[in-house]
Amino acid sequence: MTAVARLGGWLVVAVAAMIAAPPVDPVDPSLHPFGEALAFGGIAGATLFVALARRPFPTAALSAAPRRRLLVRSIILTARSVQEEAVWRGLVLGLLGGTVGRLGALVLSSGVFAAAHARPQGRAATAHLATGSVFGASYLATGRLLAAIVAHSAYNVCVGATALTQHDVSVSDTSQTQARPLASTRPRPAATTTQEDSIPQAQAQVAARLEGVVKSYGVTRALDDVDLELRAGEVLALLGPNGAGKSTAVAVMLGLRSPDAGRAWLLDGDPRDPASRRRVGAVLQEVGFPATLRVREIVDLVRAHYPAPYPADAALERLGLTAAAGRQAVGLSGGQQRRLAVALALAGRPEVLFLDEPTAGMDAGTRRALLGDLAAFAADGGAVLLTTQQLAEAEEIASRVVLLARGKVLLEGSLADIRARAGTTRVTFRAESVPPLAGISCVESNLDRHIVFVTDADVFVGDLVRSGMPFHDLHVTPVSLEDAFVTLTRNDDG
Repeated sequence: MTAVARLGGWLVVAVAAMIAAPPVDPVDPSLHPFGEALAFGGIAGATLFVALARRPFPTAALSAAPRRRLLVRSIILTARSVQEEAVWRGLVLGLLGGTVGRLGALVLSSGVFAAAHARPQGRAATAHLATGSVFGASYLATGRLLAAIVAHSAYNVCVGATALTQHDVSVSDTSQTQARPLASTRPRPAATTTQEDSIPQAQAQVAARLEGVVKSYGVTRALDDVDLELRAGEVLALLGPNGAGKSTAVAVMLGLRSPDAGRAWLLDGDPRDPASRRRVGAVLQEVGFPATLRVREIVDLVRAHYPAPYPADAALERLGLTAAAGRQAVGLSGGQQRRLAVALALAGRPEVLFLDEPTAGMDAGTRRALLGDLAAFAADGGAVLLTTQQLAEAEEIASRVVLLARGKVLLEGSLADIRARAGTTRVTFRAESVPPLAGISCVESNLDRHIVFVTDADVFVGDLVRSGMPFHDLHVTPVSLEDAFVTLTRNDDG
């Protein structure tokens, strides 16, 4: 149903209710002429509510498009207020007044009004009970339904407009050149909390979190009681074999999928809240663009959704797409489409980046430039979650690694932690064969070149010398992230 149709329906109901509503005499006849004046007390009440709720009302920071939405929303809320006052005060309160008296009618109509608008407990129900009582009292005191209508309209417009600006203004006027810093955070709640509707108290500088998340697709459990944190100022590499649950974890963090159990938070809020999503950039595993739009047009379309985006030319140049700016998206190569997806993720100056295989199809120069950008982004206080099959990329820029296997967190820590947990050292040498020595975890051979993973390199090299097997080109190095990854997932499979 369109907004115009809804407006028409509300006004029809309002007119019918006004016709059917019995007249109400004022408490004092001298108040009757002042009903309209008393109505504007609702504006003060609405302003006080906004102040107590600590919600800013920064209309001056809104661009033209949000201002138009604000005007349209104000008209809709005013029409809805007319309808509700005609029904709840003019009809319900008026009819009840003839049977249970003025006070009883006020109490009953306000209670039913609150119950019809919110769950029968909590802040929302209390607010509706209080405002309904104020609107009803203004009607009974003056005998003028207009008094209740104006008070209700002022309240709805102030509160509704405040909610709109909370979503449309995500940076202040002084932050036009950099991402907004994460809000102050608070201690994490105990794991035993049962308040399903409360927003958690996050640990310091936590940008996103999964807590006890379970997600299944039919009989396949993609995530199994996963706890995961992404912190400001870090590049978190989320690793795992195909089917480990990496993409599902990202989707739940972004609010694209709901967990079957557990909780997800994004920037201290609900991942589905537009106010949180507006501060995030993302590249998902599957990307697609309007085929007939040109590259610059797509960039401009995305930039229009943010209050302080990067200039289009800078966004294109950053990913080497300047020469392709006038081309249609359908004509881009796979690597160019991936670069465009990354450019769009960065276009809005996000605080948090979720990148699922971002460098797939990129040439070496563009890949290295992007990795450098991501490292600089984190160094400036941003948070980056990176999933990749190129473990050398994670080894190059990741400050922390989380290893997923079969939907569970197998291990998390720094690169040094992961290597130490693998418990092996890499020994490379050339020989006719590898003698059967103690302490060998794994052997990879290619003709006369052997890569041996051992638990104690000193002992192994001594045993190799004592075995009498001729060898040369001996190298002893710490295991790479890829080596540790293979070792740990192999052990997990066993």
